[in-house]
Amino acid sequence: MTPGADANATNQRSTGDSPAGAGLDKRRPSPAAETQRLYQGDWRAFVAWCDATGLPALPADPATLASFLAAAAAKLSAGALARRAAAIGEKHRARGFASPAADAVVKTILRESRHAATARRRRPAPDAKTLTRLAAACPGDLAGRRDRALLLLAAAGLGRAALVGLDVEHVFIRAPGLHLRVAGGGPDGDADVRSIAVARTGGPGTCAVQALDDWLRLSDTLFGPVFRKIDRWGNVEQHRLGTDAIRRILARRAMRRPRRRKAGTT
Repeated sequence: MTPGADANATNQRSTGDSPAGAGLDKRRPSPAAETQRLYQGDWRAFVAWCDATGLPALPADPATLASFLAAAAAKLSAGALARRAAAIGEKHRARGFASPAADAVVKTILRESRHAATARRRRPAPDAKTLTRLAAACPGDLAGRRDRALLLLAAAGLGRAALVGLDVEHVFIRAPGLHLRVAGGGPDGDADVRSIAVARTGGPGTCAVQALDDWLRLSDTLFGPVFRKIDRWGNVEQHRLGTDAIRRILARRAMRRPRRRKAGTT
């Protein structure tokens, strides 16, 4: 008998053939009717895949289930992939076998599928128009002045790595505009040192040059990091912001309703 035929024969056994399986059925509630229907389809897909690959479906080795899920990950959502693993695990438990879905390798595949789905759902980076609008809405306190300058420079094309790595010694403010010497100056955060010119444009609330000049003057930042942390009492610290702090600033400024800034150092 071929392995595929053996898998099919095994899959046709009734639950009553295994005393252990009968005990498990009594202890575990049955899935809802719709879930059961989906589980049956998932199980059929698994058996068909095992037939094609010559691997036993019941009991299945964790490596077999891992290979099945990895092959299906490209065309199934993370939720559908997790349901297939659950269906196969349920079938094994009902027949008195250990669930291959409990294996660490299978869990890793499901976790990576969830992470990939999360990455696909992430919103794209805000465009220059959105950044300028957020900057114009920043208040006049120190945190608002800092965030306005940061957002407007981001709108001018500076990436997060360039913003957090910017030092006062590499900032030159002139009448026509701003000249910067930065590392990682592009949106992708590459490490090349480059010169960037930013012209004076727009009104007081939307001009990156004026906003940066205001922030440096009001924060009394004469050397070192340009964009620094601000403590809960509104004091400017010596430590530069991190790239994750910029993400939080973007999220906070994008809120429709203004909220009191939480205690912290961003």
